[in-house]
Amino acid sequence: MTAELCPYCRGPLLAEEPVTECEGCGTRHHSDCYAENNGCTIFGCSKAPADEPKLIVSAPDLATARSSVTTSAGVAAQTAVAPPPPPGVVPLSPAVAAQQSLDELRRISSQVVPSMFSIFEPEPVGALIEAEPAPVPPGEPKNRTTFIVLGALLGAVGAHNFYAGYAKKGSIQLAITLVTLGFGSPMSWIWAIIDICTVNQDNRGIQFES
Repeated sequence: MTAELCPYCRGPLLAEEPVTECEGCGTRHHSDCYAENNGCTIFGCSKAPADEPKLIVSAPDLATARSSVTTSAGVAAQTAVAPPPPPGVVPLSPAVAAQQSLDELRRISSQVVPSMFSIFEPEPVGALIEAEPAPVPPGEPKNRTTFIVLGALLGAVGAHNFYAGYAKKGSIQLAITLVTLGFGSPMSWIWAIIDICTVNQDNRGIQFES
């Protein structure tokens, strides 16, 4: 046989223990449990204890509490941002502190990039005038003997003209020999004989050295 249980503490209702029967629904409780709960523990019973009153906050009360929190936070922030200066140190004004920061920034910039501020300096007048190009010194004169030997032996390919700097004439003589597969080499060779007899200076106008 199952013992009857108290619905509050879930303990058995023994015969030697005081028991209280609910007047609303007839449910039996331990007398201590019924007194501790201030009534019946059965949901919906007329003898159950009343619900606790709910807290109601009006809009004006909420706005007042919010403004109080904001004011407290602002005072704390001002206290944290502006700590008292150490003893013996004179606080700088905002203008002096800003000027010192700017001077320090300029000093660092001038060390890292020396030419950063030079773009604002005007160029000297003499630097804007282009210097005249220096005359190119003439090279050593070509050797006439070498010119004659090249014309006599390799005149068909224009070697003597390439030596003297006449690249255009040398290219024409070389082209005649190559295009004709060597059959036109006598023509280039005769042309070379005429060159070694008539030409006495290179393409720069410098006389051959004997």
